[in-house]
Amino acid sequence: MKKLVFTFLLSALMIPALANAEMNIAVIDTNYIMAKSPERDTVKETLSKEFEGRKGQLEREFKKLEDDRTNYVNNAQTMSESQRTQAERDLKKRASDFKLKEDAYKEDFQRRTQEEMRKVGQKLQQAVEAVSKQGGYDMLIDRRAVPYMGAKVKDVSDQVLQQMTK
Repeated sequence: MKKLVFTFLLSALMIPALANAEMNIAVIDTNYIMAKSPERDTVKETLSKEFEGRKGQLEREFKKLEDDRTNYVNNAQTMSESQRTQAERDLKKRASDFKLKEDAYKEDFQRRTQEEMRKVGQKLQQAVEAVSKQGGYDMLIDRRAVPYMGAKVKDVSDQVLQQMTK
């Protein structure tokens, strides 16, 4: 019981000391960093190269499907009933197949984008930690999380951006 009282009193005495302790706090603007980061362009380029073949194939299939659909509409009156039925079934099946391929493409592209952005996020985290240590900061806060920032608070976004490019 004496230990508990002693601990409580010691804590009560330290609270004012902790409140007066100055913390070295700075802010970063992650939107600014990500917009200026060369990794962003690298991710775009990597994904573009990786998916350009599938994207081109989907575009060609879509154009062919639209051309065949237009051809069917223009020629439906001259077709027999069985030819129209067969053409409609074929167009519906191809449209359904195309939709499945398009959805798979979108899912794969989004998954790969998240994988690449996760790598950029890790690099950003490493840069934030390095700048924090170099600058002796106790805390770096994202600018978006701070509704007000006084003039004394330093913005180290450019330092983080430079650290990311090393």
